[in-house]
Amino acid sequence: MAILAVKIDDRATLRMNEFFDYAGQCWALSKDRDQDGVMGAELEDFYEGTVRSSFMEDIPVVFVYENQVIGWYTKAVVYRYIRRPSLFMEGNVCASARDVCLLLKPELYDGLEFGKEKNYLVIERSDMRYRGLMQLIENHKGPFEEIIYGKVPVDLRSKMPVKHGSYMDKKKPLKQTSKDKLNQLLTLCEMFAQEIMEDRCRGIGTVKALEETALEATRLQAGSVNAWYYLAMAYYHLGSVKKGLKAIDRAIRLEPDADDLLVMKGNLMVSNGCLEEALNCYESAYEICPDDSYYVMAGQACRCMGNRIAADQYYKKVSDGAILEAFGIAIGKKKSI
Repeated sequence: MAILAVKIDDRATLRMNEFFDYAGQCWALSKDRDQDGVMGAELEDFYEGTVRSSFMEDIPVVFVYENQVIGWYTKAVVYRYIRRPSLFMEGNVCASARDVCLLLKPELYDGLEFGKEKNYLVIERSDMRYRGLMQLIENHKGPFEEIIYGKVPVDLRSKMPVKHGSYMDKKKPLKQTSKDKLNQLLTLCEMFAQEIMEDRCRGIGTVKALEETALEATRLQAGSVNAWYYLAMAYYHLGSVKKGLKAIDRAIRLEPDADDLLVMKGNLMVSNGCLEEALNCYESAYEICPDDSYYVMAGQACRCMGNRIAADQYYKKVSDGAILEAFGIAIGKKKSI
């Protein structure tokens, strides 16, 4: 079977895209993320593929930045068309997280030159580069970066600035009230959530930290709406959809008319494949607070389900063009988000 080599344009996004453990899987895109269209790869480029092929299995995939191999999937499924496992995640190459290796020290490798039209190369067995790449994949002993959720360490205490006698003070016994402890946990949650939402997140460790902090906050105070909301956010980004729905339902029961809670439930519903329920959540949120971004999310939900016409109908409801631009949406041109 051939090797697929994928060009990486920005190494800073690796740990939140190609090397992010989403429910035990990692997703990559074999096309330029800024290009339009739903085609991820032309599978007839593979010797064993045809124009009727919808996917190829057990394909080794190497990721290349300039003239360096930065990691690989030892085996993956390569789809012709892009899939969207969540509202803000897309890819056409999928591998089990246990088959994913991210090098701490990239390997120099010359001879992998990509054309202007495609972000990938198909390297067949007859290609002289095939043997070298397979030896690299099969024989390399690391060091590798941990990307599997269960193996990524999280030190919550080191994240909070230490104050004398505070909840996070390692030298002092816990003397604070439950309210003080909860406030500090929620402060941590807010910090982690901002990193995620502002694209400053460096990988799954931040999302895992949000989950563990929010979970501790819910155990400390089961009536905290914010704690359940942050827990649902963490589960959403981790791909733990059922857990996320349970958490957000707890929050909504405590505060039924909160638009941000309904939006989070809508996002989770998209990941669960429930488009109609997701759209109901976004529309209900808009009725509570007429925020144009909620229509954008509704449009994205339609795109996730393959309905571009319905997506454009929602985008046309947005009165502020700057919001569409911020999301990278151009109506009519069908620009990918």
